[in-house]
Amino acid sequence: MDAGKSGYVGSKVDLRCQFINSVPPVKISQVTWQKLVNGSKQNVAIANPSLGVSVAPPYRDRVAFRNAAVRRRTPTLEDTTVTFSSLRLSDEAAYICEYTTFPAGNREGSVNLTVYARPTTQMSLSTPTLVARATNAKMPVATCVSANGKPPGTIRWETRVPGEATTKEFQNSDGTITVQSDYILVPSKETHQETLTCVTTHNDEVFTDSVMLDIQYEPEVLVDGFDGNWYLNRENVQLSCQADANPGVSLYQWRLVNSTIPSNVEIQDNVLTFKGPLTYDLEGTYVCDATNSIGTRSAAVEVSIIEKPLPQVATSDVISVIALLLAAGVLMGITVTVLVLKIRSRKNADNNDSPSGKLSQPIRKRPVDDIQHSGKFYEELPNTADYVSYRLACNKEDYPEPYSPPINPPLSFLPQHPYQSSDPEAGSKTASLNRPPSKNTFCPPSHATAIFKYPPVPGASSPPPGVAPYTFPKEQYV
Repeated sequence: MDAGKSGYVGSKVDLRCQFINSVPPVKISQVTWQKLVNGSKQNVAIANPSLGVSVAPPYRDRVAFRNAAVRRRTPTLEDTTVTFSSLRLSDEAAYICEYTTFPAGNREGSVNLTVYARPTTQMSLSTPTLVARATNAKMPVATCVSANGKPPGTIRWETRVPGEATTKEFQNSDGTITVQSDYILVPSKETHQETLTCVTTHNDEVFTDSVMLDIQYEPEVLVDGFDGNWYLNRENVQLSCQADANPGVSLYQWRLVNSTIPSNVEIQDNVLTFKGPLTYDLEGTYVCDATNSIGTRSAAVEVSIIEKPLPQVATSDVISVIALLLAAGVLMGITVTVLVLKIRSRKNADNNDSPSGKLSQPIRKRPVDDIQHSGKFYEELPNTADYVSYRLACNKEDYPEPYSPPINPPLSFLPQHPYQSSDPEAGSKTASLNRPPSKNTFCPPSHATAIFKYPPVPGASSPPPGVAPYTFPKEQYV
């Protein structure tokens, strides 16, 4: 026998019972199906080889042996499976299949029958009329019911409307359970005609039902038609009262603040038509009152009359201006991009011209005639290493680099009277006799007394009488 079987109310289910006979076979005298109720056994159906089949009255129309041979009074009773039709909740119980044999005695087995009830899903609006109030109070707007389920169904909501759900269960007399869920929110114009969907799940089966919210609200009113260009003698103008309401607006009323509507203004439901040319007498605040069964709401517009019409800008002109602005924006973006790229390129070039980069480049010898040429400025050497490289490079003609004289002491020869003289030797002797020795100068060795003279500079004055031209070594030590 099966350990357990299940079925839904109204369906059909087979309760299997098979007897595996021995060798040599035993004789089966009778097979009895019984229902176990509160510890006692109730007969359901009996199969006897001689007497045939007998079914108890409560099950006579719904229980039968599946094997046709059993019904024909055959002694072959190894398979006595019974079929339950039109299951009822009351059929749920443990059923016993008992074999009476000779000479082995009685043998029996049991099976548990579980009966499920599919719930019915119903959905409706919680109240016949849902009204949006100014208090913004929450209230149930829709109810979903999963009725008469066994086991009870579970309910969830699917909607775009923000809200909350409350759920409760009710036990029925037949053993089923009814589940009710209410969806709570603040009724408003925004929730009108939104859909709420109730989804019920029961034993992996899903049932859905939907409802559309019908929220009633007061009219939302807007007065349209005044464009700010109502000028003297203009004709064929009107004001229109537009209202959004549920239910629809039943009454429109027009009024002029602090005055009465002029006689040449015609009222036709929600439209106010100004007949004839406009005059200053038509200025004022026009109000439209819209009313439905929920309430009345108003909207107003201030009408002013100008002397001359405002200049109208053609649509093509507006498009042209927009196109020009877009083109200017694109051009400005390209210009900024190019400038940024140039600045970055210049920064990269400056980084490549740094002192560390300059040391790797050969230093050219400056022509003698360009040392103090008028209007020319030479950049300063950046550091001591550059200066030493420059000194060694300048002395390559007189001293090979391995035999360069040592720089000691680190004193300075700076020109004190850089004036020209036609007699360098006389001037030098006179200067050496009259000038006291300086503690900051020294005479270089004889092998380093290469003399350099400034080239003649046009317009320079001669030195004063008795002052010899200044000569200095080829190298300067700082």
